[in-house]
Amino acid sequence: MSLRDQFKKANLLSDKDARRLAHEARVERKEKGREVIEQEAAARQQELSQLSAAERERIRREQERLDRERQQREEFAAVQALLAAAKKPGPGTVKFYFATPDGHLPWLELSPREAQEVRSGHLCVVRGGPPNTHTYRLLSLDATKRVARVRPEVIVLAPRGIAG
Repeated sequence: MSLRDQFKKANLLSDKDARRLAHEARVERKEKGREVIEQEAAARQQELSQLSAAERERIRREQERLDRERQQREEFAAVQALLAAAKKPGPGTVKFYFATPDGHLPWLELSPREAQEVRSGHLCVVRGGPPNTHTYRLLSLDATKRVARVRPEVIVLAPRGIAG
């Protein structure tokens, strides 16, 4: 059903106006000729395909952005879980002193094995509480590398190049 028929059915267009518009359309088609009409139709089709391609590209970019945000949220949650599961140091007989980035010199009571692993770089010291507290945990080197990508501010002591 054409737009003209829909207008006529809705009583927005009288019979006389509908006949006049149909006549004008026939005259226009005859004046333009078949080739011009086909060219106009092809141009309209090309314009529609360009618009749909642009819309598909916009949707693809938006989906990529949403996927990146979802991955970042998932990685942040995974890092939070790693930090929550990090090992509490000690109890032990070795006092291990270290300097924090803010200039403090806290110490941890570690077992001899933990102290050796921290010195060798297999275990790293991360902050287990808010920034100005001295609550520390021990985390493996691999887990610390993952934490460093998302939350570098919680890493207190790690081998050079791990934390920014």
